[in-house]
This record gives sequence, C-alpha cells and structure tokens, in this order.
Amino acid sequence: MASPVRVCNVPRVTLRAEFNGREETLSEYMCDWPDCPNVAVEVVTFVRELRTCTVMCAEHAAQQAKQARAKNDTAS
Repeated sequence: MASPVRVCNVPRVTLRAEFNGREETLSEYMCDWPDCPNVAVEVVTFVRELRTCTVMCAEHAAQQAKQARAKNDTAS
C-alpha cells in the first residue's frame, strides 16, 4: 500500500495572545498526513538542499516506522 505522505511546506500555526499586557506567541507545526488535525512531534524526513521536511504526529510517525520495518524485513 502506498503511503499518503506528501513532501511539501509544513503547515505552521501561530497563535498570538496578550496576557497581563505581554504578548505571547505559540507556534506549532501540523501533521503532514492528509486530513490529520494533530500537532507534529516527529521529523520524518528532511532535505536540506530543498529546505523541506515531513513532520508527523506520534500516531502517524509510528505507523510509518512500522511500515518501514515491515518493508525492510521482507527485503532481507
């Protein structure tokens, strides 16, 4: 089964709020898995020359790792 992961610019969400007269900023990257609303916690791939990376939430990163291990086991 082909993976639905695509390499593109990582969606970044920035929230700004003011607390006690001080501005706070919180920036998070969103999971690259299609239609996944979770915050990314794992960098799966990074291509320095293209300045792109693929980041995923814990659930999808674990799923990708499992698929990669299975592929490596069958290739051996």
